[in-house]
Amino acid sequence: MYKRRARLLVAAAGPDGRAARVAELAAAGEFRDWIEVRPAPAMAAVTEADLAWGDLLVAVDTAAARAMPAQRPATCRPKYWQLPADTGMAFDRQAQEALRCMVGGMRMLARVDVADDA
Repeated sequence: MYKRRARLLVAAAGPDGRAARVAELAAAGEFRDWIEVRPAPAMAAVTEADLAWGDLLVAVDTAAARAMPAQRPATCRPKYWQLPADTGMAFDRQAQEALRCMVGGMRMLARVDVADDA
């Protein structure tokens, strides 16, 4: 069983507000018990302390994925989401779907853990 929420450090290539929007969407009730999202101002602004905090470093676009720090702790895995360039309804829909997929996988693993404990 999960002992704490998964920590997602989210960044775009630049400070365009998309990482902050993902954090806002992740604060919704359906995600709140499973994940915690911290937006980075930009991928180039990600610090060692940020990487030490995160379980996943999520790039929201190709440029951010290319700028991802090569040196990351083994506990901080890279993830790439191809989200729209502008925030709006399409962005929200795709970001929520990515968050739902992640949380759905965690819920499935939690059920397996419970079944193994029985």
